[in-house]
Amino acid sequence: MTFVISKSIILLTIILQFIATALLAFLLLSCIDTSSNYSNVYLIDYKFNSSSSLYQHLTIKSNSTTLNDLDDISIKVGYLGVCLSIKDDLKCTTYKTLNSIPSYTLNFLSNQFNLLQIAQTFETIIHPHLLMSCIFLTLACLLILCYILLPLPGRIIMNKIGLFISFINLMLWGLGSMLQVQSCKTAINLLSDSSFGLISSKIGTRAEIMTWIAFSFNFVVFLCMLLSNWIDFRARKVVTSMGKV
Repeated sequence: MTFVISKSIILLTIILQFIATALLAFLLLSCIDTSSNYSNVYLIDYKFNSSSSLYQHLTIKSNSTTLNDLDDISIKVGYLGVCLSIKDDLKCTTYKTLNSIPSYTLNFLSNQFNLLQIAQTFETIIHPHLLMSCIFLTLACLLILCYILLPLPGRIIMNKIGLFISFINLMLWGLGSMLQVQSCKTAINLLSDSSFGLISSKIGTRAEIMTWIAFSFNFVVFLCMLLSNWIDFRARKVVTSMGKV
């Protein structure tokens, strides 16, 4: 009975860890491609605030063509990429290849600045390294869980290693989730103040949900690993007691 319960816990943990890994991977790859799987997952969406009293002084030019309707323009940013949408035209790229997107220049009274510079300000606030580390740890934990499920030697040791990795992963992504939320709020306030209210921003709901679901699943994975190790400990203790008798 204990064996069946232990295997069931490990199987449940594998499923949750796989889902968490997929969510974190999609979060990392947000806004790098025009596919809806990537472009609809974003951390922040920048748009022009038409209710601002300064909005009437704002125009945008590209290749000597002036666009007067700015309501359909939005910039969505992720960990590695940026999506620029102008009317029905959607272009996505990574921060390293921003030059592949046509340069749009904003004219505000006598001042000019590149539209893509707005996206680059976010790159300096948030970094993907912590998220990448968590994805690596979730993959490592997933492999360990698959190993534990199979009838292979060293299961007890691997179970302990999996518990340690799941705890580190939980702590790292807990920190990463809080930093992501704080960085998004900081970027929104920074851009709103620096643009004198001309640009409005909102946090991506889908990305935020994916972030906290992944954290919740990592927390459940840690609890399952803790329970699995406790079951192993109890089983060894019973065997030891029987041996003494």
